[in-house]
Amino acid sequence: MRPVTRRGAFSSLERTRTRTVLPIEPYRERGSEDDAIPTAHRTPGGFTRCGKTGMPFHRFVHHVEGRVRCGLSTLVLLAAGASAHAQENLLENGSFETGLDGWTATGPVFIQEVAWQGSRSVRMQPGPGDTAELAQWVDGLEPRGRYTIAARIRTDDHLAPPILGIRNGAQIAKAHGWVAIDDEDRWLERRFEVHVDDDATAFEVYLQGWQTDDAPTVEFDDVRLWSGRQAPPTADPGDEAWPGAPVISVAPAAGDSLLRNPAFDDPTGGAWALGINATITEDDPPAMRLLSGPDTSRASQTIDVTLPPGGEWRISMEVRTDPDVVASAYFTGSEEFLVTRSFGNTEWETIELELRTEDRWVRNGKLTLENWKNQPGAAWYRKVSFTAIGGEWMPTLASPPQRQTEVFFDDFSSGTLDSERWLVSGKAWGGDNGGVAPANVMLVEDVDEGQPIVALRLEAHGDLYTGDLEHNGRRTRVGAAIATRTYHASGRYEVRAKIAPEYGTCTAFWPFHYIDHRMGEAGYWHEPNPRRNTEIDWEFPTDLAGSDTGNFSFTKARTNSWGGQFGGEGGEHKGRKVLTDENGAPLDLALEAFDGRYHTFTIEWRSGADLGDEAITRTEVGSVRWLIDGRLVDELHDVPFGQGNVPFRAARFWLGTWFPAAGYADNVGWTGDPDFDTTAAHIAWVRITPFDQPRDLWVDETVPNLAWADPESYPSGIDPIESPTGDLNHDGLVDGADLSILLGNWNSSNTDSDLDGSGLVDGADLNLLLANWMTG
Repeated sequence: MRPVTRRGAFSSLERTRTRTVLPIEPYRERGSEDDAIPTAHRTPGGFTRCGKTGMPFHRFVHHVEGRVRCGLSTLVLLAAGASAHAQENLLENGSFETGLDGWTATGPVFIQEVAWQGSRSVRMQPGPGDTAELAQWVDGLEPRGRYTIAARIRTDDHLAPPILGIRNGAQIAKAHGWVAIDDEDRWLERRFEVHVDDDATAFEVYLQGWQTDDAPTVEFDDVRLWSGRQAPPTADPGDEAWPGAPVISVAPAAGDSLLRNPAFDDPTGGAWALGINATITEDDPPAMRLLSGPDTSRASQTIDVTLPPGGEWRISMEVRTDPDVVASAYFTGSEEFLVTRSFGNTEWETIELELRTEDRWVRNGKLTLENWKNQPGAAWYRKVSFTAIGGEWMPTLASPPQRQTEVFFDDFSSGTLDSERWLVSGKAWGGDNGGVAPANVMLVEDVDEGQPIVALRLEAHGDLYTGDLEHNGRRTRVGAAIATRTYHASGRYEVRAKIAPEYGTCTAFWPFHYIDHRMGEAGYWHEPNPRRNTEIDWEFPTDLAGSDTGNFSFTKARTNSWGGQFGGEGGEHKGRKVLTDENGAPLDLALEAFDGRYHTFTIEWRSGADLGDEAITRTEVGSVRWLIDGRLVDELHDVPFGQGNVPFRAARFWLGTWFPAAGYADNVGWTGDPDFDTTAAHIAWVRITPFDQPRDLWVDETVPNLAWADPESYPSGIDPIESPTGDLNHDGLVDGADLSILLGNWNSSNTDSDLDGSGLVDGADLNLLLANWMTG
């Protein structure tokens, strides 16, 4: 393997390469002796593939013949990609028009006279123990520079994807190796970015067909390497446009429409599901036409919001029918909620559906327009109106999320879990568990350092659980989790808690934001993986090595940071740390929890600041620090250029107990075996203090509304606990920290420090604070 070229380490004469140049040849039946290329096999890590039955030769020949491109196809290609192809390609012979000049070949690699463009491309035919590869070193690169690699790839087996990669000199080695099942036998564009390491001037580009037990055909053409960020590609001419980011539904304000496309302005229907013989007319105004036939004609639309108790709404629309036709409109929802209206007027008239929720929440609402089967004509609907009254429930408040600059604090002392501030999750992740159940979220009375508190109880049911609670089809391995309804970026995240003290379940606190980019979004093409995470974890217990040791302990914690500029899945700082007390002795959080002791777990997240085009260099390097009771446990500093693992996208803050299940050594998961009935983590309070750093980014998640409970599933309230007057930092005690806050707001109208409500922070407020000194 060639060593990485380091700046100043080699002269240009020393930077030579060995090439294997093969004669250009047409396709011949695979397996011919003169097709074989002597190989020196290598096994780069990370690409393990399985396969299926290979394509027979006669089918493959037909498959190839159908893809020989004519001059018209080349003109279409040039029209589609002229701007990209006008830039300098830093690779030699990326089109393979001169065979394999510039490339080093190993394994079954062939030149064929079938191509995406031009007349030739590369065909690889990997087999059992037989990886095919082409590689090319690229010299003269700019240290810390950004480059874009692109290629056209094709495979007849999605389980044997063509692999396009960069290694040996890149800041982060990367490879793209994934093809959807529906994209078999198609030429696809693959493109991603890479940074050169800080003291390198070269890296290696490679193309690969990984060894497999089957007989796939893997092809490459039009391999390009450009300097800098490139415009994203678009769908090929004649193909459907690639999908962009989904529309995010948010909690509506009074007067907002609860329907999309209510006036039928989108002739395709938009959010309306169009059934048999359902069409939108080109009238002014447009109308929905439902034609009766042997089958009933319908159009329907679900609403995203949940309707709260005690509400009244009116759905109005103009309607008419052909003679002797009776049609209807009806609204349905959870628990057999139904409001319906029939009509048979032949002139346009307005009808209304009156919805009253009484004492229940109505979920999964759907408006249906219907013309029953076997009637002599059509029904028409237009100008449909269904507006919000305010108070309708949606987990997400704004799109994109609103910037948060105020301190978030909740000590649950009101005896309720505020649905305006918190979401209760019903999701599942991690495998072989029932996820997290809203019913496992509770409020209970507890004591922290001698002071009575209301604690949030996050219960978890292990393998010995015999109760009745079932979630996602499971009674065992069901935990609990909540998250802030708002999104928060850089800041100090503090949780006063005692963790669940049983092996097999994980107590965790983590900011989390998730994007699954669609192909039509520009960000999709920057990384081989379309997923982007923001995630910073406190997780207990674990082992120390992060490998299959099975040496679990509550004196050890995971301190992870996912995401940052290096995507999410695959970009991770993996911290495994021993916990110690103030005297340096091991701190066993399980023993502490059994003894009723709470600790303060802190994440200090600084996203930093960027300079230039999306963080080639940084003027302020971000960091993450993990602390217990103010003692530093771990820290991560971002890289000064390129791609690191310090996140910057605002995230919801999660608290939870859940069940990892990853086949870890001989155990169920990386927290051990859940050999218990019931355990729980308890949360005394949560505080988020924003740092509001320049790099903070407030963008939508892909699916922010998935699997959250409605407020009716929130825990029952308990008797509140009054905080003492003067507890300005909400830590349950009036002390010097509160005095500092009050003095910092002296002679202002700050409402928090104006304890007597006079409109001014002055001596009267100071007297009230001192009267409660050291009380809690």
